[in-house]
Amino acid sequence: MILRILAPIVAWFYNKYSFPGIIGVIDCTHIAIVPTKSEDNLYPEHIYVNRKGYHSINTQLICDSNLQILNVFVKFPGSANDACVLNSSSVKPFVMNLHERGHSSYFLLGDSGYALRPWLMTPYLDPAPRSPEALYNDSFCSIRSIIERCIGVLKMRFR
Repeated sequence: MILRILAPIVAWFYNKYSFPGIIGVIDCTHIAIVPTKSEDNLYPEHIYVNRKGYHSINTQLICDSNLQILNVFVKFPGSANDACVLNSSSVKPFVMNLHERGHSSYFLLGDSGYALRPWLMTPYLDPAPRSPEALYNDSFCSIRSIIERCIGVLKMRFR
């Protein structure tokens, strides 16, 4: 059942970008919040301050090629990094299970904030110009821009 749902997503990414097996593009974004005035011992105010200095919730999104959101995970304060959010989400065991059951040709695409995994493709860091790694990064960045557009559309809709 799930493979029938993934097949059109994989086909579109392949037809447009010649990248096989992509089932979604993943990234996190910070949603600004107003800090509470009362001090909470379980969730103290300072953990919501992100690396840019404002209060936020770190929200993980996965979208397909048509900017359709496939998964949202909202649980962590702004101080949490993207990899920490992924490690706690239900997406990680789902994709790991998919690979363990022999469907090892399906991948998520994530930025360099994520660790490379058998089921998560990330860019090469500092590839030589015009090398195969640089060509991979060029295609990779074209595809990954989909999640950036998705986040932009979402944030414009709910300013």
